[in-house]
Amino acid sequence: MAVHRSGRRTFRAALALGLSTVMLLGVAPARVDAAERVGPRLRFVELTNRDRREHERRALRFERRVSRYAREHSLAMAEKGYLFHSTEDQLRKALGDVRWSIGGENVGVGSSLESLQRAFMSSKLHRQNVLRRAFDHMAVGIAREDGVIWITVIFYG
Repeated sequence: MAVHRSGRRTFRAALALGLSTVMLLGVAPARVDAAERVGPRLRFVELTNRDRREHERRALRFERRVSRYAREHSLAMAEKGYLFHSTEDQLRKALGDVRWSIGGENVGVGSSLESLQRAFMSSKLHRQNVLRRAFDHMAVGIAREDGVIWITVIFYG
């Protein structure tokens, strides 16, 4: 999903960019301590930046503050047992006073960070978010239980 700060694009069109292609699994959310959350989030940033480098894009910087919102969103998806995107208002609030002009969101559920990144890169619309030149930051929120990962990735620039 992509959102322009100016609102020139409709929210409906933005949602089209965020359609999920990964398998939906119904599980309960996992609450893990802060130390366990940071490692997987930074690993996902590495996977994303690896794919960006392979396509001659600059690396994205990890945004911890916005990642707190992304984690809450991942927990909410896990609690409900299905994938859904943030609303435009939720994304604007999560980005807050961060300087940005375009934002996007990928959501997914899968068995590993690597499989999630592969799924995003295999989906035309998710891939557009991963490789969009206008993005320079990303936030990652993860909820995990029994080997199942729910992920929210927010991009902005």
